[in-house]
Amino acid sequence: MKTLKKPGLSLALLFLALYLAITLGPAAVYGAAKMAGEEGTALTGPTPEAAPTAPASPQPEGSPLPPGFLEGQSLPQEEEAGEGEDVFTVYDVATEEVYSVPAREFVASALACEMDLSSPQEALKAQAVAAYTYYSRQREKGEKVQGADFACDSGSWLVYVPESGMQARWGESYGSNWALLLEAVDAVQGQALTWEGELALSSYFAISPGSTEAAANVWDPSAGESFPYLQAVASPGDRFSDGYMASLSFTEEEFQTACAAYFADDPPDFSGSSEGWLTGLVYTPSGMVREAVLGGKAVTGTALREALSLRSACFTLEVQDGMLVFTTRGWGHGVGMSQAGAVFLAEQGADYTEILAHYYPGAQLTPLR
Repeated sequence: MKTLKKPGLSLALLFLALYLAITLGPAAVYGAAKMAGEEGTALTGPTPEAAPTAPASPQPEGSPLPPGFLEGQSLPQEEEAGEGEDVFTVYDVATEEVYSVPAREFVASALACEMDLSSPQEALKAQAVAAYTYYSRQREKGEKVQGADFACDSGSWLVYVPESGMQARWGESYGSNWALLLEAVDAVQGQALTWEGELALSSYFAISPGSTEAAANVWDPSAGESFPYLQAVASPGDRFSDGYMASLSFTEEEFQTACAAYFADDPPDFSGSSEGWLTGLVYTPSGMVREAVLGGKAVTGTALREALSLRSACFTLEVQDGMLVFTTRGWGHGVGMSQAGAVFLAEQGADYTEILAHYYPGAQLTPLR
């Protein structure tokens, strides 16, 4: 197998200059807040929106550029795909049907569900490899859902949608859109990410807060050993994406109801003023809330994100006039490849192998079929 090129020095220098330019401002603000000594904030450990006013807990700046930034592990070159049937079976919760879908069609559909079709081809290729790897790994695990490899929801365009659904949504643009998707898929058909000979857990998400997150900080501390390629890497281009920052407000009653439903087995104590309901926010270097105290109960940032349907665990909280206002940065769990970051890198001239090497450092690109 041949060795794919590593990203050029010029790209790394360009990205470094951009990273510094767009992070110095927020870093100064966060640094000032940190110097003010807000109680309960600590920056510990590594790691699928207007700035808040007087945040209750300061938002730390993104992690610094790692050594060998954008250089990644050398990835083997594409080889001829092997012969043999490559089919995914998918259970559709919307129709309660099981589809048997050739890999080429499935990955193209998965791209349509995940990416804006105006994205650069190199970003689409990177997403195609990540999706093919992720769902091949699911298929290999053999954990069936209604007799299928995994589930989808075609009604919501989650994971997979049949061509009939694309035709209904795209109308006259269906032919050109489908051809664009197949072009990206065909360019990388059969290629998958591996780690030590096994299919990698190639997770991905929409937008990072400026850095991706280490798996150990989101899923389980042992994930760092199980998935060493899922570590925090800089992704500053995400800050230019639509949807990077968002705000979500709750009345006191809405906040209590949402938390009581999610933490039903051990309900938080919401006695006292709402200013004291959520305290002790501890951030990771990537800016995600690692842990906090909710109504006297220790909780994770991931649990809070799920309980409150926040876009990201990278958030700050302000309590004002009886409302709890959350400001989030990024969108998704933050582990693996940032789709917005992939688009940005492609726009700067990176090819799909460079994008994958950046977001899954150390993984190998292998002809699976």
